[in-house]
Amino acid sequence: MPLSLAILLQKALQVAEHLGITDFAASNGFTQHWASHHGLVNVALHGSGASANVGEAPERMVAIRQQLEGVDVDQMCNVEETVLLYQVLPSRSYVPSEHRRTERGSKAMKSKDRVTLTLCCNATGTHKVPVTMIGKKAQPMCFQGNGNASPLTYFSHKSAWTDASVFKRWFEEVFVPAVQAGTAHHVYFIMDNLGCHSSSSHPQVTIIELPPNPTAVYQPLDVGIIVLLKNRYKKRLLYRAVCNLVSLKYNGAADPRVARGGGLGEEGQAHLRDAAKFIVEEWDEILRDHIVRCWLKADCLPTGAVARLRLQLGDIQMVAEPAHMDMSHLVAMMAHTSLEHEFDGPSGKEQVLAVRRCLTAETDVEAIDQTVHMVLTGGDDEE
Repeated sequence: MPLSLAILLQKALQVAEHLGITDFAASNGFTQHWASHHGLVNVALHGSGASANVGEAPERMVAIRQQLEGVDVDQMCNVEETVLLYQVLPSRSYVPSEHRRTERGSKAMKSKDRVTLTLCCNATGTHKVPVTMIGKKAQPMCFQGNGNASPLTYFSHKSAWTDASVFKRWFEEVFVPAVQAGTAHHVYFIMDNLGCHSSSSHPQVTIIELPPNPTAVYQPLDVGIIVLLKNRYKKRLLYRAVCNLVSLKYNGAADPRVARGGGLGEEGQAHLRDAAKFIVEEWDEILRDHIVRCWLKADCLPTGAVARLRLQLGDIQMVAEPAHMDMSHLVAMMAHTSLEHEFDGPSGKEQVLAVRRCLTAETDVEAIDQTVHMVLTGGDDEE
């Protein structure tokens, strides 16, 4: 349960009652000062990682990693659905100080118009399945007429959500064709264990279900890719909204407001075609490196796959030598120990270089590259 200001106030009143203090007033100022004194800060909570039942997941994740052992990372895919409130605008605003108590918002701040997006990508980020949108309307007006076709696949559902029939349709009409167009190899399909997902199958696809609840921890799309896509979408939406307001003002509108209907192209609120267009464009702009890092962060891959992805990222970086490290002084100290015989023959400069190589061996680019190669090939360069 979030530790809100209201909860702290109630707890303070309970403590006062327990101590027999009758004239105590649990004010906001008192509670905020107490929280600050104890190093507590107020933050906005995002995501659902706190709901993850991580304790029961490790055993299942070990089995998943074993199942993926030896599989090409290009053939590993993840799918996830997410809700997008495609019209909602910020609820906070800067206003003149004299209007702080009279300024009012608009219905767009609390717009509940939503769609569900089905996202899917592979571990290397080289194959992003086209996004599918699920809305309530069977035939949205904004998709009708010449030149107004939806730029992405659109399904309808009474709740704008995924059920068994919608997911099966997506699997057969979108995912499988995308896989067959990209590869002839077998694909390993990682997804959560929702009941609606269990009815789909294909000879070229092996479905791997994550353990219940902790998908927010182990699912790559959930640990950063979805958030990035939504943030990019919101920035595009706000940019167009600002442009429209500026246009209304310069066109002489006495009280410029964003009109309902018509879409952003007609200086109105965003409709489904606007949302679909932005999503398609922003999904294409998400970089491979970001996708790879989210797969690594999800910790659902075997060691060999992790090594391949890190090699793709170029995460083999030289660590700078500390400026205060005096190698010659260290060599002089070692010369008075049992290690002095290790330096018979080499010159003083060669001794310094030898010590430096020893101290930086774990961060040496070639050494790490050789280690990654050994992990991937299962061999030893010395054989």
